[in-house]
Amino acid sequence: MQRAALGALGAAARAAPCRWLSAAPPALRELRELRARTGQPVLRCREALERAGGDLRQAEAWLEAESRRRGWARAAAPGAARARQGLVGILSEGSAAVMVEVNCETDFVARTPDFQQLVEMAARGVLGHCQGASGTKLLLPEEELAQVRAENGGELLSEHLALAMGRLGERLALRRAGWLRAPPGGFIATYAHGWVPAGPAVAMGTYGALVACGGPGPAGSPPSAELRELGRRVAQHVVGMAPTALGTPEDELGGDNETRLLAQGALTEPGVPLGRYLRERGGLRVCDFLRFQCGEEPPREPPPG
Repeated sequence: MQRAALGALGAAARAAPCRWLSAAPPALRELRELRARTGQPVLRCREALERAGGDLRQAEAWLEAESRRRGWARAAAPGAARARQGLVGILSEGSAAVMVEVNCETDFVARTPDFQQLVEMAARGVLGHCQGASGTKLLLPEEELAQVRAENGGELLSEHLALAMGRLGERLALRRAGWLRAPPGGFIATYAHGWVPAGPAVAMGTYGALVACGGPGPAGSPPSAELRELGRRVAQHVVGMAPTALGTPEDELGGDNETRLLAQGALTEPGVPLGRYLRERGGLRVCDFLRFQCGEEPPREPPPG
């Protein structure tokens, strides 16, 4: 009798191998492979494999479908290159301005209205976030930018990013943001360079610059149209010449590899240092600047003090 019972139990086990396999935890090898293919978190990969009975192809298809349906972020697979396409967005309000960089994988997605709306949302969210900031300059790296809320206390930008990834089918990233406030009586000059046509409040391009400017007159007097245009040309210079330091208005003309803004030759008069060029045209003062190039590795900020 005991031999018969054991034989029946063995037959039952042989009769339903698929049910027993699907209930078993997925093997480590399959987990690693699915994680490498999709970039999804380990727990989601485990769930997908359990649902698919260990079939890698079915598990990957389920993850892709759920990512689109639920707006899951498709993380970078281990060792994958960072998305480097995208746009820089610039938004000004009063004496302050912000600049954001949002990345995607292809130029095609960067040209879509859906992606450009995400850039605008990020710029407006950062502007609201920085309104109560002290000081004159603030930089937000990727992890801090993700925790900023959309305009008027909306959802986190990271949540809007995940939804946009679900709609667009590409890996996106909120790369960084910067904020500048002008000195009393001054203004922020801006310039965005690229293929996005001018028009919306948020200017967009693949390069961008913010320049904090002060005028020669009293602090309460508004800057003239001529000074504002001169500031715009300085912002254009920052985009084109990629300085990394400010320098002083008294700096002599540097060489071809000069990195101090005010020691570089002016774009329209390369033989004249920019600091002297500005003094001779109304005395525009440059107090600080920011430059973003889409896809670049951001320079490391020196430690404070």
